[in-house]
Amino acid sequence: MYRAIFLSTLILAVPLAGDQLRITSSSDWREWQLPGDAVDVDDGTLKPSFVRRDINAVTNARDFQKGGIRKVGSNPSDALNLIDGDYQTSWSPNPTDTIEDWWIEVDLGRVVSAHKIELHFAADSTPLEFFKILTSDGEPFFSNANSVLPGTLRYNKRWRYSFNAEYVLEIDYELNPLKNIRIEADLPTEDVRLTEIVVRSIGDNISLGIWDRGGSVEIISEATSTIGRTLVESTGISSTLVDGDITTYWGTVHRGGSGTQPEQQIGEFEIDLGALYWVDRVRMLGDDSGIAPGKGSGRHRAGVFNYLWYRFFTSDGSKAPDGSLNWELMGELPSNPRNLKDIRHFQELFPLRKVRHVRLIFPMSNGFEAFNGRVGTTAEWQIFGEGYPAEVTMGSPIYDLGSVQHVSAIDWTADTPVATLVEIRSRTGNLLDEQYIFQDKNGKQVTEKKYAKLIPSFKGAIDTIRTPGADWSNWSRAYETSGQVFLSPGPRRYVQLDARILSEAPYNAATFDDIILEFNNPLAQATAAEVFPNQAPPGKMSQFTYYLRSDIDASSRGFDQIQLTSTAGTRFRAVRSAGETLTATVEEIEHGFKIHLDTPVQRSTLVEIDFESTLYFNQTRFDAFLFNSGLSETVRQPVDSGDAETAISSNQVFVSLPNNQQLFSDLSLSSPVLTPNGDGISDHLQIEFDLLKVLSPRPVVIGVYDLSGRQIALISDAAATASRQRLAWDGRDTQGRTVAPGVYILRISVEGDALTRSESRLISVAY
Repeated sequence: MYRAIFLSTLILAVPLAGDQLRITSSSDWREWQLPGDAVDVDDGTLKPSFVRRDINAVTNARDFQKGGIRKVGSNPSDALNLIDGDYQTSWSPNPTDTIEDWWIEVDLGRVVSAHKIELHFAADSTPLEFFKILTSDGEPFFSNANSVLPGTLRYNKRWRYSFNAEYVLEIDYELNPLKNIRIEADLPTEDVRLTEIVVRSIGDNISLGIWDRGGSVEIISEATSTIGRTLVESTGISSTLVDGDITTYWGTVHRGGSGTQPEQQIGEFEIDLGALYWVDRVRMLGDDSGIAPGKGSGRHRAGVFNYLWYRFFTSDGSKAPDGSLNWELMGELPSNPRNLKDIRHFQELFPLRKVRHVRLIFPMSNGFEAFNGRVGTTAEWQIFGEGYPAEVTMGSPIYDLGSVQHVSAIDWTADTPVATLVEIRSRTGNLLDEQYIFQDKNGKQVTEKKYAKLIPSFKGAIDTIRTPGADWSNWSRAYETSGQVFLSPGPRRYVQLDARILSEAPYNAATFDDIILEFNNPLAQATAAEVFPNQAPPGKMSQFTYYLRSDIDASSRGFDQIQLTSTAGTRFRAVRSAGETLTATVEEIEHGFKIHLDTPVQRSTLVEIDFESTLYFNQTRFDAFLFNSGLSETVRQPVDSGDAETAISSNQVFVSLPNNQQLFSDLSLSSPVLTPNGDGISDHLQIEFDLLKVLSPRPVVIGVYDLSGRQIALISDAAATASRQRLAWDGRDTQGRTVAPGVYILRISVEGDALTRSESRLISVAY
C-alpha cells in the first residue's frame, strides 16, 4: 500500500476566479505548517494567540490530556458545570446517595503554580458545612521496591472545614505546584450547589506546547568536559522538563562517582520556545514527587540535589558574528550549599522582553568535588509573560500549479495595527525529491530490507515523502506591498510560501485574511541567459553582450519587451537576433533600460543585447525580464541564467572584477600643490577615487599627516559603499586653522568586508 505524504504537503492549485491560487479559508490555513498554539485559525483568519496573565487554570483544563473531571462519586451528569467558568451552572451531590459518594475530583491536566484555590457556592443554596479540600501535585504512590504504582494519586495537602457558612472559600496556595483537587463531604448538607472551583495561577505556561511549535529542549551533561564525557540527552529525557508533569524529572548521577574529579563539570539547559514571546517570569520546579521516598543509590529523595549556583540567560534569537545566539545574562543564583536541598523551586523575574530561547548553566560538582547523588534535579520549567507573540513563522505546503506556469503577482489582505507587520517570502522549483518510509502492519517504521522480508499480511503502508529538489530557488526577499510583482524565478511548476507575523507591541497583533497568487501560461516556456565577457576592470566603462535564449511553444504567450537592469547601471547599444539588428524603441529606466521591440518574439530564438556599464562591485549581476505589452505590467517573467550561447563559456549573468585585494583604484588629485590663499586658484584640493568591492557601508578615512605621522586634518571618516568617490580639502587643520606651508601626506584607508587597505600621496601646501 503506497501513500503520498509531503514534508510540506503538496496541494494541487485549482484555478479560481481566473488563474489564481487562493488561501482564504480556515481549511486552507490549516494545510500550512503552523507553530502549534502560537497561532489561532478562525473563520478564515490567521492570528497569533494571546498569552494570558492571572488566569483561572480550571477553565481550560480539558485542553490538556486527562484534564477535566478526574472522578466523581455522585451526579456525574452535572460534574462539568463545576469547571465551565459559568457561575450560573452548578454541581450538587444527589441527596439520595450515601455520604461516601459526596465527592468530586478535578484534574488541571498539567501542573500549575497556583496563587489561590477558590470554592464558590450558589448564593441561593446552602454551603457545605463539613467537608475537606485535598490537593496534589500529581505524585503517585510507590511500592516497597520504590516502583511507581500506576494510576495511583497521592493527595499530599488537605484543609478540613466544620460548620462552614461561607459562600466563597479561599486557600492561599503560595505558588506551590498544583495539579489535582478533591472535594469530599464529611456530613450531608441540604440544598448544596457548588457553582465553580477556581484556581488562580500565574498565567499561560509558554513552555507547554514547545514541540508542536517546532521548538526544542536540550540538556547537556558535563558541557565543559575536556576528557570526552559531554552528553546531549535524548529528546525523550529532555521533554520531561516541559511536559506539565512534575512527577517526570531530569537529574544525573555524576558519572565520575563521588569524591575528587579530574575537572569541574557544568550542566546546561537550553530551551527554544518555537516562537518569539514577550516573557517576564521563569520558574524552575525541583519537586521530588516523581522520586521514590525509599532508599537506593541515587534513586531516593535523600540523594537528590538541585543547583548549588546557576546563571540564567535569555535570547531573542538574534545571532552573533560567529553564528551563535546572542545571550543576555538575566539572573544569577549565588553559590550556597543550602540551595542544594533547602530550595526546591527557583524563579527569575525581569521586565517584559522578547524571548525565543532560555538557558541555564549550573554546576554538576562543587569545584572538583562531585556530589554523591542525583545532580541538577529539575521536574519542570514554567515560562510566563503576556501579550501576542513578537514573531511567529508559518510555512505553506508545496503548491502544484499543474504544469510549468508563470506566477506574475502576489496579493494579500492583512490587518496591521500600529507596531505590527506581516512578511511573505516565496520560492519556486520544478523538481521534487522522494523518500520512502516503510512500515509494518502496526505502523512501526522499518528498513526497506526488513520490509521486503515481511510476509504480506505483516506489511503496512509505504509513505512517500516529497521535498523541494535541487533546482529550487532560495527564499525571496520579503514582499513590500500587496499586488507586488512575484519575486521568485519563473516559470516553474511548484511554489511555496513563508509567512511571518511580527509585533513590537505586546498587546497588538496583525492578522492574515488571505493570500492570492496570480498565475498563467508563461511568456516563454524556458529561458537562459549569460553575459560576456564575465570579467571587467573596475571603474572603467566596459562593453558587454547579454545573450538571451527563449524556448517558446504553442502554450507560450510570447514577448515584445525586454528589460535589463543592474545596480551598476546599464547603457543600451544594440539588439540583434540571428545576426540581424532588430528595430526597437529604447526606454531609459532606473539602473538600466527597457527595449520595446517592433515585432513580438513568438518562436524560440536567441537575442543578443549589447550594452555598456561601469563596475565597482565584484560579481555585479545583470537581470533581464520579459514583458508582453498586451498584458498587465505585473506579468513580468524573470530570465534564468544558463547556457544561452554555446560559442561562449560564461553561463552566468554576473561579471567579476579582477581577483585581487584591491579596494580602490584611479586615485587622482586636482593638483600636487595646494595654495589656499583665496585667489580662486588651487584653493581646494579635489580628491577622486573608485571605491571597490565594499558591499555594505564601511568607514573610508581620508586624513592629512605631517612627515612624522601626526594627523593634521581629517577630511572624512564617513561610511561608503563601492562607487566613484569625490571629496575636497581646503587646507585647514582639525582646529579650522590654515596649515603651515610644507610637504604633507594624504592617506586614504578603506576598511573592507574582509580586509583593510590604504594608499598615500605626497602633497605640498604653498602661499
